[in-house]
Amino acid sequence: MIDSSQNLQLSLEFSDEQLLALCEAADVIACECPSYLVRLLHEVREFRHYTSECIERFPEDTATHEWLSNRAAQVEMLLSITILEFLEKENLLDNHNELNLARLSERSRKLALSKVLN
Repeated sequence: MIDSSQNLQLSLEFSDEQLLALCEAADVIACECPSYLVRLLHEVREFRHYTSECIERFPEDTATHEWLSNRAAQVEMLLSITILEFLEKENLLDNHNELNLARLSERSRKLALSKVLN
């Protein structure tokens, strides 16, 4: 678990730890878009790993599985860019692509409370 008081340096190659920290910091967000994006990215990564296993198990279909793996890598990059752009649009990144997890958590709580109080 990452301390929500720290900043998280982000890049296009999100680690599993960074993705988990993003989800934990946004755990009460009224909108689940960040969590959906993270889950989609995780699923695409799992699929890409699966295609690598298929290459070993079904060598006669190597070309097809390499193509699938390359396409999954493109989707993974698009999702990573989308997550970064989302965080930028929500003013959650600074000029060094650092995400303040406490700020994200606080924003999420305010959004959730506003939905309850309105």
